[in-house]
Amino acid sequence: MLVVIADTFLFQLPRNKIIMRKVIILFSFIITIPAFSQQIVNLVLVGEKGITEDIKEARSFIVIKQYPDGFQRLDYNLGAPLERVRTYSDSTLTVLNGPFYEYSFNGALTLSGQYINNVKEKEWYYYNDTGKIILEQHYEHGILVKTINPDTLKKEKDPYNNTLQKVEVEAQYKKGDRDWKDYLVKNLDFDVIEKSVKGGKVHVGFTVNTSGKCVDVYLRRSVEFVLDEEAIRIIENSPLWHPAVQDGKKVNAYRTQPLTFAKED
Repeated sequence: MLVVIADTFLFQLPRNKIIMRKVIILFSFIITIPAFSQQIVNLVLVGEKGITEDIKEARSFIVIKQYPDGFQRLDYNLGAPLERVRTYSDSTLTVLNGPFYEYSFNGALTLSGQYINNVKEKEWYYYNDTGKIILEQHYEHGILVKTINPDTLKKEKDPYNNTLQKVEVEAQYKKGDRDWKDYLVKNLDFDVIEKSVKGGKVHVGFTVNTSGKCVDVYLRRSVEFVLDEEAIRIIENSPLWHPAVQDGKKVNAYRTQPLTFAKED
């Protein structure tokens, strides 16, 4: 059953309660997942005693993705939200270079920033459970140069808030929200719900750049690997949007898309 609620898309299928079967399906999914802008190149199972090859012993897992310009390490607990994302420039995963994210036990984004050659650079943001910025820090060559209290933050400086800037023309997919909803409904893979342990709501943040492409796609709220991957895939594969316009010039627009995958008991 598919129910559309405002800007949230709710997908429901009967729940399978055999958790071990779910674990096996999960890793089958990881192995066979199609590539879009990335490719999964390694999967490491981790048990109570460390790395293991036995799925039954696994309590968490690490996924390594290869992108055109680097690699990412994703740390997950089985059937649980994402814990951390680290980006590297090298295949040995020793040089942090790119986005960094941390999440709370319930999947909410708590920290975002970026590294350049293993040192923190530019803006780092700390969030509360509702996604509101509670602290902003600025780094230069790994040195903290400024800390901003959230009460002094200007809305136009928050790169993760949909109400950032008053633009003349908002970014738009084709003719508007209805076309965007149609795209999501027609292109989401409903089979991932059967591979999910419990379902839930995934929030995906992304930027519509001045070319109309959806870029810098990341998780604002994680649920579990199979649902997170499908939510990211649908945004990264989006056709071009009409970019936002401000002061007569095309500008980046920042969006968050919630997608709720619900399972019947």
